[in-house]
Amino acid sequence: MKRTFRMMAAGATVLTALAMTCATESTAHAADPAQSALAAWQRVGRPDRLIVIRPGAVDLVHQGVLVSRRGREAGAVPLSRLVADTGPNWIAQSADDPSVVQVKAAILLSPGAGLRIGEVTKKVLFTAGDSATSGTWIRGSRASLDIRDTTLAVAGPDGGSPGDSSPVRPYIYMGEGGRLDVTDSTVTGFGLRGKAPAKFSGVTWGTGSSGSAVGATFEDNRTGLRVAGATGVRLDDVTAENSVEDGIVLNHDTGTSVARLTAAGSGRDGVVVGGTAGRSLSGVTTRDSRGTGVKATSQDGLRLLGVDSRSDRRGGIRLLSCRNCTVTNAAVRHTDVALAISGPGSAATVDNARLSDGRTGISLGKDIRSATVAGGTVSGFERGIAVSGPRTTVTRTRVADSRTGITVRDKAHDVALTDVTVAGCRTGVTAASTAAHVSLTRARITDASAKGLASASPQLLVKGGSVSGANTAVDLRAPARLDGLAVTDAYRGLHLAANVHAAGTGLDVLAEHKGVEADRGAVLDVTDSRVRAPLALAGDGRIMRHGRVQVTLPPFPWLGFAAIAALLASVALQTVHQVRHRGTRAPKVAGHVRNTA
Repeated sequence: MKRTFRMMAAGATVLTALAMTCATESTAHAADPAQSALAAWQRVGRPDRLIVIRPGAVDLVHQGVLVSRRGREAGAVPLSRLVADTGPNWIAQSADDPSVVQVKAAILLSPGAGLRIGEVTKKVLFTAGDSATSGTWIRGSRASLDIRDTTLAVAGPDGGSPGDSSPVRPYIYMGEGGRLDVTDSTVTGFGLRGKAPAKFSGVTWGTGSSGSAVGATFEDNRTGLRVAGATGVRLDDVTAENSVEDGIVLNHDTGTSVARLTAAGSGRDGVVVGGTAGRSLSGVTTRDSRGTGVKATSQDGLRLLGVDSRSDRRGGIRLLSCRNCTVTNAAVRHTDVALAISGPGSAATVDNARLSDGRTGISLGKDIRSATVAGGTVSGFERGIAVSGPRTTVTRTRVADSRTGITVRDKAHDVALTDVTVAGCRTGVTAASTAAHVSLTRARITDASAKGLASASPQLLVKGGSVSGANTAVDLRAPARLDGLAVTDAYRGLHLAANVHAAGTGLDVLAEHKGVEADRGAVLDVTDSRVRAPLALAGDGRIMRHGRVQVTLPPFPWLGFAAIAALLASVALQTVHQVRHRGTRAPKVAGHVRNTA
């Protein structure tokens, strides 16, 4: 036992000695400025020129060699001070305008350090490089960078346009524990292109960082700005224009405050959000994106309020696997699919949307869990609302001036259309044979140039509502039940395809030609209803009547008849008058009367 104890004590002594030796070597290594500069240079990709800003010192590192260390006062250093401390090979100042400088080195902010840009330097040009080591950038962790009232842009080595010959563009990245603030400034042309990491794609608030962008514009960057894993970032009155890829990216961030975001002319999507539960975005505007205006992926509880999308090529708003998400007061115009919800687990509510002009107004994918569309207007589309998924409710929504108003297709089931209005469409509502449990309650379909309601879905249920102004008001190709439906101003009221069995109670059909037409083998079981048409019942099928069923000619148009009779009487009286006076001479004017007209 004693021997074991001695061995353990000896081992502890050896470990302590080794730890003290390593700590001593580490301290000595950290105290060596050259070694510290070399380590920093190796850690950030070995740039040709590197400026390391430390608390109380600035290091100039050329190809891994510390060429200068200059002490400075504590606190954030202004860029104008760096211009004086480094020289024209590192940061050059314009001879014509001292407020314009050109950065020719990468800048690393070490923990505890800070940099301020904008008090004197109103325009800062960052030199583009032709290789990974010749580019310029600003990076930091547990440091601060404040950009205010200035413009950051890209230039070639001679200060002119970088052109395509200098593909390595600058970027800004703030990492763990750092703070980045961009206020009333413009950042243009930033971001490594191609397959470079996304965090170097423009201006990025990285994991664990914080800060703000207020009154800021990001132009022609690879990505306008990116908030990825950051905490408590404030975005207010921010514009991203002509981004090569996405305009604004918010991903796995927490506590981001968003107001008045604009993304215009993005090469991909305008605003991309994902990975954060309970996010709320208001006042987002997108224009002319080649992709989607607002794209949301894999989130829970997203709330989009007042999104305004116009002319975004591939869609206005797209929710992918978005659970318990809400879109309120969205306005989308001139796009392919105005609002799309898809992806496993998606459950979303669209409230009071105003959508117009495109291929599809609202697309509800077949893999969603559920969806609700409440209120709003959808107009000017090939398909107003396309329902492919289960457990969908559309209520109090108006669909107008579209080729097809509402289509229920694929394997959609448990679809309820309640108090909807479909006006001025070629076909009002369609239900495919693969759809099941589709119901229309108090739906109003008007002025359909072809068919009002066309269904091949089994067990279609219609409660109340009306169809007015269609060529064929209701076309059934599968069993259905129609209760309390009113049909007016239709050329043909109801049509049942061959072998279709349907039932109706309280129907009121007024048609210009055929009231009910049942093809061979079809059966309509009708109770307490009224059918009025020149040919009230037609076809080779059977119409089975129960209760009080009236089958009559349409009401005679007495008012129109009276108007025609009055017109004919006036013509007749005028004719009689002309005949009676055909031999009467025209009156003569006395000779002494002079016509001075």
